[in-house]
Amino acid sequence: MRSILSIITSIIAGLLTIGSAQPLTEGKFTLFPRSSWSFAESTHHFDVRHYRIDLDLPMNSGAMTAHCRVELIARHDHFDTFSLHFVNLVCDSVRRDGNPCTFTTGSGRLLIDLDREFSNGESLAVDIYYRRNAGTQNRGFYYYSRGTQGIPYAICYSTTEPSDARYWFPGFDEPWDKAERGCQVNITTPDTMSGCANGTLDSVTVSGGRKTCWWTHRYPISTYLVTFAASRWARFTQWYHPAPGESVPIMNFMWPGDSSRAVNAFRNVPDMLEFFSDSSRYGPYPFAAEKYGHVVAYPFQWGGMENQTLTMVHRYWITNGNDNGIAHELSHHWWGDMVTCLDWRNIWLNEGFATYSDELFTCHQQGLNSFYTLIRSRARDYFSEESTDTHPIYAPPSGHEFDWGHSYCKGAWVQHMLRYVMGDTVWNRPGIFFSALRAYGESLKYRNASTADYQRICERITGLDLSWFFDEWVYSHGYPVYTVGWQSVPAGDSWELVIDLSQNNMSGAPAIFHMPVEVRVLFNGTDTIIRYPVSANPQRNRFRFASEPIGIEFDPNEWILDVHTVNTGIASDQAGSPLPPVPELLIRTSLTRAPVKIEYTLPRTTPLELAVFDPAGRQLTRLHHGIHGPGRFGIVWNGTDAAGRPLPAGVYLVRLSTPEAMRGARLTLLN
Repeated sequence: MRSILSIITSIIAGLLTIGSAQPLTEGKFTLFPRSSWSFAESTHHFDVRHYRIDLDLPMNSGAMTAHCRVELIARHDHFDTFSLHFVNLVCDSVRRDGNPCTFTTGSGRLLIDLDREFSNGESLAVDIYYRRNAGTQNRGFYYYSRGTQGIPYAICYSTTEPSDARYWFPGFDEPWDKAERGCQVNITTPDTMSGCANGTLDSVTVSGGRKTCWWTHRYPISTYLVTFAASRWARFTQWYHPAPGESVPIMNFMWPGDSSRAVNAFRNVPDMLEFFSDSSRYGPYPFAAEKYGHVVAYPFQWGGMENQTLTMVHRYWITNGNDNGIAHELSHHWWGDMVTCLDWRNIWLNEGFATYSDELFTCHQQGLNSFYTLIRSRARDYFSEESTDTHPIYAPPSGHEFDWGHSYCKGAWVQHMLRYVMGDTVWNRPGIFFSALRAYGESLKYRNASTADYQRICERITGLDLSWFFDEWVYSHGYPVYTVGWQSVPAGDSWELVIDLSQNNMSGAPAIFHMPVEVRVLFNGTDTIIRYPVSANPQRNRFRFASEPIGIEFDPNEWILDVHTVNTGIASDQAGSPLPPVPELLIRTSLTRAPVKIEYTLPRTTPLELAVFDPAGRQLTRLHHGIHGPGRFGIVWNGTDAAGRPLPAGVYLVRLSTPEAMRGARLTLLN
């Protein structure tokens, strides 16, 4: 992810161009094929295994001489030519096993004709000798001389998300072809300077006034996460201890004059690693055999960039502090680096996950109130952006992949709401949502993932059908705009609370967001929270209480990305007529032993289903289904599941569903 110093929309407009390929169908959604997002996959009949990049940097200009060795596997027979992305660079020669290969450049590619044919599955390596001329525009590769904007030393670095690695080395510059054996980046500079890169520093050699730093990274990596930075660096190391006797170095690089500020700015990084690595949250740091670390860049167009094992951050972050940004970039090493979005349609899997992660760390560090303040602020950012830049978080329009309000803020809210839908709502006890995240991470470790992959794994872990959730919140745009009306009326020796809920959502958004809603019901001196499903618009629900409700609060725990207005008094339909009567469900006592008498009223003849669910939403047994009514009916449930096995004591939900409404009642079954 690239954190941004201020909210800037359309930060990469024009970098990706959707082509004219015909759309493909994936399930019920129409998707553009990968070939329409970048250079045609029909030319990609190989898999990259490893990149070795040797850089020679004079550090007195933006010039560079370089060698890149690309190891790959042919994926069809008679493989004798292939293309790599290659932009604003000059190729001098290409060799394979010492044999010269002919090549051509142009249209952003290096097309290589091999010296012989290779069979499907056969390995080969090519050596590409190339250079970057002084005066070439900064993009992907950045050079700034001493004195530029007051900087004390010349600096050279790469930052390339989404598709700018091609501006400093030849490669297959798409996220879905990870180099499975990692990369080496070896950086030669004047001996007063040094270079840092992904992975482990194997050695440093000095000869003839030149210094070479030899870096090796042994994990699968996408091209946009390969990085280097060269300048006059000071360095300090922190340590994270995942277990007694185990240590992971946190190596930090900055200019000498910034050392003390960097020590202060990065002081919480070991705690961040401890927090995210907890076995109840994300699990072990995925690159523990090497390192974590930071390099401070300036000038730098972003706030931070999660290059694998070496996050690059803006100098502003160490002069002013930014725990949110630092935590965000670290969390990307699970969500973005370990599991990488398949393509840029799925960028919310990187950015939304990392944004929610920095919100979770804020809660850990500063408490729940600070968490709520932060997510409210980001909800406002999304609402503001959506008002002028309407689109889903999946497959955003070209140039909008990194819109702050959508990929980041709404993406984080989607994670928050998914946690709520799964029932993982106890803040000090991470539950099934985090189990699903860990399963997602383990299933796709060091690989690529799509939104469909994430949905599939969440459904497998929870047993829930989440298609409605992803349809409404990921593949569609907008958010619910609720109007809530309420009224309490005497009902014999008890009170009935009537709640009307209507949605007036923006054009093109779902007419109904089916998110279950929570309402805090206020009584004199006490309160209770009810949660019920939403299946109609408008919708009326009735609830019975022994005491008189004197007020309500809608979504009191802030689980839904919505705008709502609460009015005293029940609602009418749009024509001004009262809402029609709807089915009612009654369990006379919510704390009971089996058998349980369940009563319901049908205002008209209608299809219905009466079923029992556990708190996670899993159906345990169906008590009745068919068509009947109108009238009042009763049924006795003996406290068993569909197989006739007695259910243990606990909380259960009885749900009555008809085409026009859904009614729920919670009961606690005693032994």
